[in-house]
Amino acid sequence: MLTHVVAATNVEAAGFILSGIKGIFVLIGGIIAAVICGLIAKTKGYSALLFAVLGFFFSIITLIVVLVIPRRTRV
Repeated sequence: MLTHVVAATNVEAAGFILSGIKGIFVLIGGIIAAVICGLIAKTKGYSALLFAVLGFFFSIITLIVVLVIPRRTRV
């Protein structure tokens, strides 16, 4: 309730609260992308940890790369 009162009277506080909410959504999206990229990479025979970290930071690009790369074959 206090944040609502502060945000209603102070425009800067309202902007700060909204940017914090936006950051939470970006964080959740990064985690979801990391999990998806890691799972796909693992099924294709690549390092799940590597692609999960890349997926967290570069979500769409890493997802495209992990979908396009061929399965790794063992020699």
